[in-house]
Amino acid sequence: MSMPTATGRFGIEWQLVNGITCMLLALMLAPICMVLVISFTSGETLQFPPPALSLRWYQEVWTMLVGPDAGIGRLRESLLVSLEIAALTSLVCVLAGVPASYALVRYRFAGKTLIEELIGLPVVFPAVVLGIALLVLVSASGLDFGIFQIVVAHSIIGLPFLMRNCMAAMRGIDPMLEEAAMTLGASAPKVFREIVLPLASGGIASGAILVFILSFNEFTLSYFLYSVDVFPLSIWLFQQANTSFSPAVFAVSSLIVVVNVAAVLVVDAVIGSRGSAA
Repeated sequence: MSMPTATGRFGIEWQLVNGITCMLLALMLAPICMVLVISFTSGETLQFPPPALSLRWYQEVWTMLVGPDAGIGRLRESLLVSLEIAALTSLVCVLAGVPASYALVRYRFAGKTLIEELIGLPVVFPAVVLGIALLVLVSASGLDFGIFQIVVAHSIIGLPFLMRNCMAAMRGIDPMLEEAAMTLGASAPKVFREIVLPLASGGIASGAILVFILSFNEFTLSYFLYSVDVFPLSIWLFQQANTSFSPAVFAVSSLIVVVNVAAVLVVDAVIGSRGSAA
């Protein structure tokens, strides 16, 4: 009688999957961990491992934000500009993406499949090429659109992410609920406002926060479209990294990572609580 081979959970396949997964996680987390560790260095340079741990560079960042020379360093200004750009980008994507998602999910019309495919095109389009094209358009117009030229650029790449979340949430809504409400006399706008929006709010919120994070961290398009008056945080980080090599850049980056992770956890908690309640 032959013995069963060791396959499945405890077999070599399982060990291989575990090994590849651990390796990928290590590759993903290694740069982030290095940034976090260097941000606590007590030294003057980007030395790894640091000679000793200290909050020195976080104090330096705090001084750059609220100190008397905050205007010269432009960190606070660039942070506020990035927050404004990200908030406006999320608002534009929600106002444009939610009705468009509902139309694509509920209605049938000619070219619907083509439109669904075109929505995802900016995601696979090279950001450098898109940035050059937008820069040519802005230059050809002869106008200065200020912060809105970056908002429009970020909305182009953020809209597909918001619509994917919205469409997934709206596909989970039973059409019978809307039909029943209309049968009882509710108008289409009222059905959309009181049934569709509340039930799809988790997908809309997660999409909006995802767009906010993407816009806040976006660099390539901002690089082509920024100006002296509109100076996003990603451009500030790039210039500081090129000129000073100060660990303060890593302290700012670490704070951004922490805020981004907290935002993602909040979204997961909100969606999870709504799923449990349902």
